[in-house]
Amino acid sequence: MTTNNLFVNRLVVIALSGAVAYDESFHKGVNIIRGDNSSGKSTISNFIFYILGGEFTDFVPEAKKCSEVFAETQMNGAVLTLRRQIELDENRKVKSRASIYFYWGSYNESRNPPPDKHWQKFGYNSHPETKSFSNVIFDNLNIPIVKGESNITIHQLLRLMYIDQESPTSSLFVYEQFDSQITRETTAELLLGIYDDELYQNKKRLNEVIKEIDDINGYSGAC
Repeated sequence: MTTNNLFVNRLVVIALSGAVAYDESFHKGVNIIRGDNSSGKSTISNFIFYILGGEFTDFVPEAKKCSEVFAETQMNGAVLTLRRQIELDENRKVKSRASIYFYWGSYNESRNPPPDKHWQKFGYNSHPETKSFSNVIFDNLNIPIVKGESNITIHQLLRLMYIDQESPTSSLFVYEQFDSQITRETTAELLLGIYDDELYQNKKRLNEVIKEIDDINGYSGAC
């Protein structure tokens, strides 16, 4: 029986001035963020998606006046605080693949860590000697790490757990322009706890063979 769980205890957003723009604690159960139209409800949801590793760039101008986001989380009972900076590119878009800093402890403790504890930085991509932030989150949630061209990251899992206002209501996933069937299937299998690496590798090989056959048929038809 799968017992993995991820819970956001607290969300803190810091403005460029250093002031606290938003600070809210959440409880287990249903949490309702309410407010008037255009008061920032969707922006708060987008910040949650972003701090957990989502690739979100289309923040409203007010959100771009913030410098970083913190989230105190519980992953399978362990308390971790995440910190992610809001960095803009040359087009004033938020960089979707910014690194995430991890602190193994509460948000309050992370603001003044004891001498024997410190923040650890993990980037978007993994390397032979370093983990990505998705690898770290997967490790803490006991989720298998999928190695392959499908690039299953925490972002892909969040696409099934988060709903935005831009995606079609008929879509289970947050919409992305380039989205393969094997990515969607693998993401669902990971969340359902039925992922099988041997089956995944066989699916990849099947797709490669089908592409090779299509290329051969296309070459023969051109002769």
